[in-house]
Amino acid sequence: MTLRITQYGESILHEKGKVVSDFSEELANLYEEMIKAMRNAEGIGLAAQQIGKALRFCVVEVPSHPDYPITCILDGKPLSPALLMPMPLANPKIEFLRREEFYYEEGCLSLPEIKGDVARPELIRVEYQDLDGIPHVLECDGLLARCIQHEVDHLDGILFIDRMEKNHFAEIKDEVRALHKKTQACLKEGKLPCAYPE
Repeated sequence: MTLRITQYGESILHEKGKVVSDFSEELANLYEEMIKAMRNAEGIGLAAQQIGKALRFCVVEVPSHPDYPITCILDGKPLSPALLMPMPLANPKIEFLRREEFYYEEGCLSLPEIKGDVARPELIRVEYQDLDGIPHVLECDGLLARCIQHEVDHLDGILFIDRMEKNHFAEIKDEVRALHKKTQACLKEGKLPCAYPE
């Protein structure tokens, strides 16, 4: 059975993650299961809170697109982002290298079929650890930088709708409220929503 992705209205989505300190086979297995769940749901990123764990751990898998190239420098060496995918990030910390923000439509597996414009910096540096606990520094831009920011927000209990400006959020407010109501009803009835079977 594939991991169940938590839905908007479940409290875990607003919990800050605990620092990952155990870099054992258990973390490697969690990574594999999260990748499987993310791909099954056709996503490009997934945070631990989205599978019911308050941990500072997320995975990303951003596709290549010839019209939207991504600059990627890992530990001081330029490389193709495709070589990093899928990518585990434990205990990530983001630094914004450019403060200028750009709008882009975002979605979230925990808010299925709901999308909205969010402004974020385009160029970031992220310090993180891999599955063995080895530290790395990644500088990137484009969709990869946005995806990492989105997932790291999850680790702090922040959702993309929390980043939206009021006028943009107003356009999807009814959908968000309807999803919250549906999730609450499912939880009350003891039915966990949105399971992704194999």
